Amino acid sequence: MGKIPDKKFPVKIAGFPLPLYLGILALVIVCMYTGCLPGGIVGGMIFLMVLGEGLNAIGNSVPVVKTYLGGSVICILGAAVIQAAGLIPEQTHAIIDNFVNQEGFLVFYISALITGSLFNIDRDLLIRATVKLLPTAVIALAVGVTLSGVLGMFMGNSFLEGILYIGIPMTSGGMTAGSVPLSEMYSSVLGADAGAILTRIAPATVLGNCVAIVFGALAGNLGEKKPHLTGNGRLVNDGNEIAPRPLMKPTFALLCTGLIISLAFYELGALCHRYISVIPTYAWMIIAVVLVKGTGIMSEGLEDAAREWGHFAIHSWTAAALTGIGATLIDLKTILSTITPFYLLTVVLVVAAITLTATFVGKKMGFYPIESAIAAGMCTTNMGGSGNVAVLSSAKRMELLPFAQIVTRSCGALMLTLGGVLVQLLK
Repeated sequence: MGKIPDKKFPVKIAGFPLPLYLGILALVIVCMYTGCLPGGIVGGMIFLMVLGEGLNAIGNSVPVVKTYLGGSVICILGAAVIQAAGLIPEQTHAIIDNFVNQEGFLVFYISALITGSLFNIDRDLLIRATVKLLPTAVIALAVGVTLSGVLGMFMGNSFLEGILYIGIPMTSGGMTAGSVPLSEMYSSVLGADAGAILTRIAPATVLGNCVAIVFGALAGNLGEKKPHLTGNGRLVNDGNEIAPRPLMKPTFALLCTGLIISLAFYELGALCHRYISVIPTYAWMIIAVVLVKGTGIMSEGLEDAAREWGHFAIHSWTAAALTGIGATLIDLKTILSTITPFYLLTVVLVVAAITLTATFVGKKMGFYPIESAIAAGMCTTNMGGSGNVAVLSSAKRMELLPFAQIVTRSCGALMLTLGGVLVQLLK
């Protein structure tokens, strides 16, 4: 059998000529429907990588879709639609759910992104930006949460209930780090069932994440049309040029070192969380990396290893991670069964208010408007680490991940505290 010349098939997906990719996709589908898709890393990885690269290619190729959404959004929403339509067998869904959420694929991926992106930033810039970014995010949140209370009154709730059941769940840092502990806090104070409360607040969390992803894609498109509004991934607009890190040709040894660094920092975060559980593992991880970066105690060679491993992870697994998020964390059936048009409008308006406030305040703080809108606005209304990846991917601004993680974790903790205080007033 002769080789297939690539010139005959200019369209490539995941590096494969289109016919070969379709053959691999058919193989995965056959294994899926015959119940022989392997469990664990093998089945989870090939399913998500093959499907994810296909969805990504569609999102980046279809004319209208690529302009307004892009591959990242299609990976998430496409996978969510496929799952909601019942096209993924229960056995296969269990495999990818375990792989993504229980066996650590997202932890593996996000750890690489955190260490890679933080070690890729100039240490002085990291400190200068963070000091101004958090106040920008807090001001934006104050505007958005207040609006949620006002709009909640039009749905028959009180001003306080609108804040507690819409605004705070949207901005508390996701499901496991936000809505779930919120439901427990509300339950302990109000004497209501925690599950019933979670059912009530979860749609705001998930919808806020989805709206932020779409807004991210629109912001990326706006940056292409209005280049004066964006730093193309650079946050601070202070006129000081930061010399880019030199390009490297990563070796297998360098990537291996970077992998160990990323997982070691995650383990350090988990250890700190074990003894001070009020701060999430990822937050501890970020604190540790920022301290190491700020003090310069790790050699430049090791920082480069972490940086290159992060780049490798972004290139290799972003589509797979986003597809896994869509298939396992976005429940379209639940969303569609619990929301009303005005509820959806409320979520859209709250995300818009937070985003616009972050845009204008960020500009006053010395940030590029679009980057501030994304990092200090949209990344306060998404679902934690996975939400940051989704929003930044849709906006094509993965360089902002360190700032997004700092904002999400810090503001999420702030909103949890605020929810715990305000719910006392409902007794």
